[in-house]
Amino acid sequence: MNNNRPQHSNASRLEAVKALSLPQSVINKPLSKKPPTPSSPLASSAVATNKSGRARRDEEITSRWITLVDDAGQVHQRQRLDDVLQEFDRSLYFLVEVDPMSRPPVCRLFEKKQLFDKQKANKKKKTTGSDQVTKEIVFGWNVSAHDMGHKLGKAMQFLDKGNKVKVDIVYKRGQNRVDKDTQQLVIQQVKTHLDGYKVAKAPTLSGSNCTMTFEQKK
Repeated sequence: MNNNRPQHSNASRLEAVKALSLPQSVINKPLSKKPPTPSSPLASSAVATNKSGRARRDEEITSRWITLVDDAGQVHQRQRLDDVLQEFDRSLYFLVEVDPMSRPPVCRLFEKKQLFDKQKANKKKKTTGSDQVTKEIVFGWNVSAHDMGHKLGKAMQFLDKGNKVKVDIVYKRGQNRVDKDTQQLVIQQVKTHLDGYKVAKAPTLSGSNCTMTFEQKK
């Protein structure tokens, strides 16, 4: 039976790995303990994972022999895993299996701080993206300085928790109407009070009411 499936050699897989962005000097031949500068972890379409879902690293790697790729893109063929694990500072680095489909698998070092910072950033991005809520603060054009300070203080608490805040300044029945100059003065007072935050939506006047939205600065 003819097998028309394309055959990919280890050499072609290593060329693909070499073409990717690699960290600054982490290992040389022989292995060096010089710390690398941060870089993005190598992405692989076929990364073996442990029970937690991340790529295998250090003693989780099952192969006795591995291929190392240094910062210059040079391939160090057939290195004994046990020897490699003894050559670098385990308190600073992980040895991560980035291409388990090669024989032997391709592995490289990553700075622990780099991986932890990336994980923390991803978690924060996911949290702010999915859990962000818009809170609403409402008061009238004739609000006293004390009441405005109290309400905008609550707005700052919402903002510090990662929420957006919509400030509505409205005309309330029984209150005297204010002229346009007074309206602009009140709007400016709100913006000054919340100048430590970003104006997500500029003040918009609709009839006698005004709406503006604030969020945390990034």
